[in-house]
Amino acid sequence: MHFVLFNARRRRIASVLALVAALGAVSACGQNLGKANFARTTVAAEGGSGGVPDGDINDPAVTPAVLRTIDPCGLVSKEVMGGLGTPEDPTANLSSFGTCRAKAVDAGGKALTVRVEIGASIYSSANGVTVSAVDGLPQIERKDKDGKSCDVGIMTLRKPERGISFSVTYDGGDACATGRAVAAKAVKSLHASPAKYPAVAGTLTAVDPCTAADTAALNEVVPHGASTLTTFHSCDWTPGSNPRISINFRRGLPPEERDGTKKIDIDGVSAYQKIGSGSDAECKIEWQHKPWADDEVEIASVIYKNYDEKKDEAASCGKAAKVAKSVISKLPKP
Repeated sequence: MHFVLFNARRRRIASVLALVAALGAVSACGQNLGKANFARTTVAAEGGSGGVPDGDINDPAVTPAVLRTIDPCGLVSKEVMGGLGTPEDPTANLSSFGTCRAKAVDAGGKALTVRVEIGASIYSSANGVTVSAVDGLPQIERKDKDGKSCDVGIMTLRKPERGISFSVTYDGGDACATGRAVAAKAVKSLHASPAKYPAVAGTLTAVDPCTAADTAALNEVVPHGASTLTTFHSCDWTPGSNPRISINFRRGLPPEERDGTKKIDIDGVSAYQKIGSGSDAECKIEWQHKPWADDEVEIASVIYKNYDEKKDEAASCGKAAKVAKSVISKLPKP
């Protein structure tokens, strides 16, 4: 899910947010909290002289380096969800280090779901948004038109705009109030003792993807040189232009030859490449870095794209392999 934030002059923002804060206790996303079936939670506005903090976010508890090591399931644990009803064990996303989903049934028998994503994008728009603050961090809230779901995002980085999203689905309950309650507990946890992934040797969870490849190799393949985090575990070079490279770290089942993939060798490492399905130049190469848990492993991948070039497996995969070789040589050893 993506979230949105006002993009106006600061003085205008301050006055609007003061009004939002004053109305927040009454509106609560348009529903009477006294009639809700979950435990009521008050989220006080903090920072920025009682309003929303502006400028750079310099909170050491929520830097990308810290957040990429956080276990997202800890932010929607049974203890957290227990304040909303009868919870189930949270379920980690099998293709991401930063995503987890949790479910609960409230006192009235209504089901609710909270999906947390660490490293979510936050874009600028002024439509249908409530902006406040929690524990000194900007909080961005948007209720869907159907009234059954709500997105609550905590901004932790402005350039690029990234943060932690809580996407709530709650048919018959107040999804926005639920999202605020979970987000408040999450931020409190991040400022205290959050659940983290084990700091085992060689793990990709602690690696900055934007520093994972050698500059010389990148300059040869994507000479423009600009890079940006797309999540805290993935990075794009020359986003929005051609050619481009994406480097991503995730968990999942071991890659293998299937669905059109081809096994190759890169400096003794078994990797798997696959070209894109369209007519443009695109190739993805991924490989197992180290075991994770149970049947899962840590996976690194490199994607080359150039929509100004025609499809050519040898050319595009050769460029992806050049960057992949650099990444393999720089990653921490398991």
